Amino acid sequence: MVSQAQHIRGSVPVRSLAAMLEDPCSRACRALSKLYPDEAVLPEKAQLCLGAVRAFMRHFGQDASVLVARAPGRINLVGMHVDHRGGFVNPIAIKDVFFVFEPRGDDEVHLCNADDAAFPARSFAISKGLPRHKIADWDAWSQQEFEERKRRGEAADWSNYVKSAVLYLQHIHTRPDGAFDPPLRGMNMAVSGNVPMAAGLSSSSAIVVGAAEACIRVNAIAMGALELVEACRLAEWYVGTRGGGGDHAAIKFGRKGHILHVAAFPVSVKALPFPESHSIVLANSLVEAKKQEGARDVFNERVACYVFGFAMLRRNFPRYASMMEHLRDVNPRTLGVSEAAIYRMLRSLPERCTRTEILDCLPDDRALVERTFRTHAEPGDGYRIRQVCAYGITECIRSEMAGEMLRIGDIRGFGELIDISHEGDRVTRLLDGKRVPNDNALPDEELRDLIADAESGQPERVERSRLWRQPGGYDVSTEEQDTLVDIARSMPGVAGAGLVGAGLGGAIIAVVERQQAQAVIDAFAEHYYEPRGLPVAAEVVRPTEGSGILDPAFAAELASAE
Repeated sequence: MVSQAQHIRGSVPVRSLAAMLEDPCSRACRALSKLYPDEAVLPEKAQLCLGAVRAFMRHFGQDASVLVARAPGRINLVGMHVDHRGGFVNPIAIKDVFFVFEPRGDDEVHLCNADDAAFPARSFAISKGLPRHKIADWDAWSQQEFEERKRRGEAADWSNYVKSAVLYLQHIHTRPDGAFDPPLRGMNMAVSGNVPMAAGLSSSSAIVVGAAEACIRVNAIAMGALELVEACRLAEWYVGTRGGGGDHAAIKFGRKGHILHVAAFPVSVKALPFPESHSIVLANSLVEAKKQEGARDVFNERVACYVFGFAMLRRNFPRYASMMEHLRDVNPRTLGVSEAAIYRMLRSLPERCTRTEILDCLPDDRALVERTFRTHAEPGDGYRIRQVCAYGITECIRSEMAGEMLRIGDIRGFGELIDISHEGDRVTRLLDGKRVPNDNALPDEELRDLIADAESGQPERVERSRLWRQPGGYDVSTEEQDTLVDIARSMPGVAGAGLVGAGLGGAIIAVVERQQAQAVIDAFAEHYYEPRGLPVAAEVVRPTEGSGILDPAFAAELASAE
């Protein structure tokens, strides 16, 4: 097609960019070096970017001047499932999604993918994706839109992640009378990435962030990095999940050679050096965690347990309600109580309950409860409110501790936090050499024992009862992920191992002494992949830089070459 774009500063002729990326020794390839800790990967990264360039040329022609954005995936090491409850996350940015794009003269977004068999070309008009009036409640509207797409069989389309970013940016640039201010210009965009889908590495959030970066650049939107993270957090609700902003913060603020320590509400980020003595081994179970299928109900049902349990705690303990804004606030330091008191608060929550029982329990929160119900199907065995809230409360404590562990270089302590976190997700365990179901229920008698230990005055019992040592029960691992974790923990030099991502499939990580990393990969091959006839999908990963626009670097290199 003929480009309808206007030239934007920093853009480069797409044919010239393709020629540079085809030469592994070119200045364009060298321009990528600032993103990665190891220059040996630059030819591979150049080829990945070239995939997006070639897809753009096939779909949109060879005469355009284009811009390039990049967004990585992420691995969260400690702080699972709690960023939306106010907890910290401790992630690194890994791998890449490249976006080659040009502005259009209208408000249409035309998309293509280097893997066009898996991700067919799509297009949409910004003005047609939003109502004529200003959206009063993005949460409610985005959930309604998701339900409509689900009824039409369109909920799983990859373009929805791009659409979520662009529509949200137009939404926040809409006046109360419904007029766009300003109307956003569309884009022609090609995408190429190596972040595995459904592996727990936030490939979907990478697309949201990269699309937002491109839209912001095309429309000269003034938006700081923290504002971008918050926008992407809310934008992704459009695809039906109700997560937090930890993934988007990791993708935006990633720093090569560092782990991030990211706070929520408000977002703040510290970069802590990852110890050179250790490596991070990523192992994909090759069981896909498909958020677009039944897994979405489980993800949103667990979040609902947080919502209902927190509302119950505020109702059950009104003297603390004003101090509890988020679930992270249910801790001794914020409330000025003992750890035993937190266990008594947990004991006030039901182990399991039905929707009818939740409505009866929370009559003053009926609107919140019913809106939360709409995000998922009712679990057949009831909402496991107590154990999920126990996980969230204790994981918030662990996630904060992780930053201090990294700061002082206590990698063994950091690994222990990873191990405990995974125990709260574990669904199987080994018993006499056989894998059996794991039960993370938290019955009254167990809580009574924890209270007795905490109040015993005996150092060993008190230490055993510490909140951070209690895994709770979020229960979103799989047998395959548990198996990989157990293999890793059996190996010398492993400080800790646990799942990454939202769970129900995907990958696990192991933090391991550098010289033992290959032995851990070999053990995965021997005891997991080969017996199942699977390709080995384990590797050492290193933290990369976060998302951004790469065009100024490419433009400078092109000018130098000419």
